[in-house]
Amino acid sequence: MNSTNRALNRALIFLVGLVVFVLGAVSVALGAFPQITSAWGETAPAVQRYVTDALVATPLLSTGTSWLWLALIVLLAIIAILLIAFIVRQGHGQTRELFRDQTTAHGSTVVRSAVAADAIKDALKDRDDLLASSVSTYDVHGETVLKVTATVRRGVSPKDIQTSVESTLRALDNLLGFEVPALIQISGGFRTRAAKPTRLS
Repeated sequence: MNSTNRALNRALIFLVGLVVFVLGAVSVALGAFPQITSAWGETAPAVQRYVTDALVATPLLSTGTSWLWLALIVLLAIIAILLIAFIVRQGHGQTRELFRDQTTAHGSTVVRSAVAADAIKDALKDRDDLLASSVSTYDVHGETVLKVTATVRRGVSPKDIQTSVESTLRALDNLLGFEVPALIQISGGFRTRAAKPTRLS
């Protein structure tokens, strides 16, 4: 749950994976198949001559250097900037505010995320079947969403934890006077790893 575009994320991972796969496959083929190694040995000089001729045929004014090198540097710089922007955006989306009403002449009401986090963790802290729990708040397309993560002991039914967390969330909704969209993530033993996330509203 962050502000990163999911389609862009997957496209970037796919392209990087594809490039790595192709380079790996070529390296394995060159090392494992003598025919391919021999063919590459015969082709490499022609490729080198072609590249050299292309560089000579594209001079940058009177510098004696090909403008293709400049274009390559610019392309690499753009890719680097895009990657940096992509990395910086990772993990964003968390917010410290759970609710803020319209500002009026009398002021505005702000409910901090810590209020919900403390209330939920206090309600769950005495459960022996829970190893740990955490609460975080995200801004998803302009709407605040709670993410409740519960780590349970091996052999504990995820359904019981689901029911307990949902009951706690309903109590929080009643306290605030509105329903807070929430995602429940349960992790732990095999039974909990096989269970799907529960409440998402």
